[in-house]
Order: sequence, then C-alpha cells, then structure tokens
Amino acid sequence: MGLKKAAEIVSKIVKKRGAFFESYLCYVYCLLLLRCRRMLLGRKMVAGILVLISHSVSAGELHVNGFPVDAHFFPIGVWMQSPTRAASYKAIGINTFVGLWEGPTEQQLAALARENMYVVAEQNDVGLKSVNRHVIKAWMQQDEPDNAQPIGLGLYGNCIAPTEVTRRTREIKTSDPTRPVMINFGQGVANEFWRGRGKCNGDYSYYDIAMQGADILSYDIYPVGSSTPQVKGKLEYVARGVTNLMKRATAEQSVWMALETTALDPARRPTPAEIRAEVWMALIHGATGILYFAHEFKPKFRDDAIFRYPDIVEEVTRTNHLIKSLSPVLKSPSLIGTIKISSKTPIATMEKVYGSTTYIFAVAMQNTTSAVRITVDELHDANARVIGENRSLPVTQGTFEDQFEGYGVHLYEIEGQNR
Repeated sequence: MGLKKAAEIVSKIVKKRGAFFESYLCYVYCLLLLRCRRMLLGRKMVAGILVLISHSVSAGELHVNGFPVDAHFFPIGVWMQSPTRAASYKAIGINTFVGLWEGPTEQQLAALARENMYVVAEQNDVGLKSVNRHVIKAWMQQDEPDNAQPIGLGLYGNCIAPTEVTRRTREIKTSDPTRPVMINFGQGVANEFWRGRGKCNGDYSYYDIAMQGADILSYDIYPVGSSTPQVKGKLEYVARGVTNLMKRATAEQSVWMALETTALDPARRPTPAEIRAEVWMALIHGATGILYFAHEFKPKFRDDAIFRYPDIVEEVTRTNHLIKSLSPVLKSPSLIGTIKISSKTPIATMEKVYGSTTYIFAVAMQNTTSAVRITVDELHDANARVIGENRSLPVTQGTFEDQFEGYGVHLYEIEGQNR
C-alpha cells in the first residue's frame, strides 16, 4: 500500500465518521500499520500519513470536511434561508447556504442533503453528529461581531471584544479541526462613517485581532440600500471592504463578499447592472466567494424577497452560471502590474492566463461614462471577445479600446496568446 493511498483511506474514514473520531482513528490506523508491517518502512509510512493528515487539517482550503478543492467549484452562497427553498436557489446557481435559523437541526440538514446543497452553519451537537453533516462545509461565528450587540429593549451595547472572537474560533476548531471557520463582519470594514459598532467605532485594528485563526473572512455592505449619505449609491465601497480584508488576511485565509439584491431602501432597489458591478468589483479585488443577501424588511419582511424581482433573479442566475464556467480561470494566479489603463474614470482590472487564453476582467469604479484604452504587456495582435456581449474588439500591439458606462463591467477573452 502506498503512502498516498493510506492517507486517502484515513481521510475517507474521517469524512464518514466526523471530526470527533479523527484523532482516535488516525491513532488506531497507524498502530495497525505498525503491527502489520513491523518494519522501518511501516513507521515511515505512518509518519508520512500523519504529515499528510495534519496538512489537510491545517492548510485552510484543504480541510478534509471543508469545501471542494475542485477547480470547477466556486462558492456562491445565500444568506440565512430556509432549507425548504434549496431547490429554488440551486436553480439560480447557488451552491451554499450561509446560516440557518435556530440551527442546524436534523430536519434542516436533511433538506439540504436531498438537494446536495452545502451549508456554513453555527456549530452545535446536531451539526457535529448528524448523519447529514457532510453538507456542512464550514462553521460560522456569530454574525457581525464587530457591530454593537443587542442587549434587550431595543438597546445596543458594545461590539464583541476581538480577543473573544479569536477565543471562539479556537473553541470551534477544538471541537472540529476538519472544517474551516468563517467570520462575517459588518459594514465597518469599509464604511468609516458607520457608527453602529459601539466602542469599536473607527477601530480598524479590531480586525487584525478578530480574524486570527479564522479561515474565511466575509463582510457585508449594501450601498444602494445604505442609510449612510456618504455611502448611498456608491458601489465602490464593496471593493474598498474587500481590499481592507485582503490587506489583513494571511495567505491561508480567503475573503468572501455579501451583496445586496433587494429593496433594503423601499424607495429604490439595486438594478441588475448594479448587482453585476458589485459582484465583479468583489471578484476583481480578490474575493474568492460571494453570497447574496435576499431579505427585505419593508413593507413586509420576506427572507427570500429576491424572488419578488424576476429581472434580479435573471441577472443573478446569469452571473452565477458565468462564475461557475470561469471558476478554473478565477482560481488561477493573477498577473500583477501587466495592465495600463487610460481613462477619465478609474477602472479596476484583473488579468488571468489560463492555457493559451488571456482573460481581462474590468469594472468602472465610479458612476461616470468613459472611453477606456487598455494596454496589456506581451499581448499579441488578436481579437478580444467580450464575454456575454456578442462582440469582439481588435487588439493591436497589446492595446484595445472600449466604452464603459458608469459602474460598467466588461470581461475579455483573448485566445492564442501562449504567454
């Protein structure tokens, strides 16, 4: 039996039996190997297995019970929905539920399992022991610990201390080291004008401490629905928060972004184009997972209010399917410092090379129209296909030009480059 095969056997046992049995099963299995082989090779094999198992538990995205590492899987989530709607969300390209009301319960996990829907859930005994725990791909902390916490009677106290957040992360990992831990922060990550954090208002060092030990760092801001005048309608705040988390994250930590889809401001909901812009702002600035906030509070609360708006459902479905098709590209390394932009409006870009194809993803960072010239190092003369727009642009000496509407998004595919 080879070293890799032996490690796979242990990992399969852990997946089937859960985190509670991990250390014990590894120990027993290794003892059996030693007893059966009774030779130096056996001891070396055991040592190697332990290294592989340890690596799989500690290397962030390689948690044995975490999200798939398949290049074609990209986390696309929805916030706090009933598992009875899993089929409806699956149909629009959602693959992960984030949060479960008063859960996880066995009934909730069973409903998600029937639809092969993953979930990020708070840790409890049901989740740790359920026969359907395989759908749990990460544990989540209490939502928005950086915000002032309710203390009853409609009053709010202070944020959760950052050292307490890190303690909770350690506690969750002690109970189950085989799944990543996710923390979703509030809008204070990006909105310097937000005054809903209690004593933590304006304290950005909070995040340096609170995120320690976590594996998935997320945050939410909803510019279209914002009640902060300085943020209202300014989609660029999505990118600002992603950048702030990326600066603080370690190489092993991933950043997700929570995005608006409904009329959080009853007077105006986001347009399909604005949702598309927010998604690509997040991805271009480094997010490796997205989740949609589908709740609406007025005139009447509805948690799946996205389905009130067929145009939004259509856009989210199209965007999700596009992300899925581009997942191997998005997961490939980005080229840094290879693009020059000439534009009156700031344009954020991301360059990827996948096989012999170059991809340029671009989004306007202000709500102003601009003619844009894009120059890419070492790009040969070719045609740039604009993904999803049924048009192409000529590339001459590494340069092509396009028109961007305010917060416009264009995604370019240039084949036959061999760069």
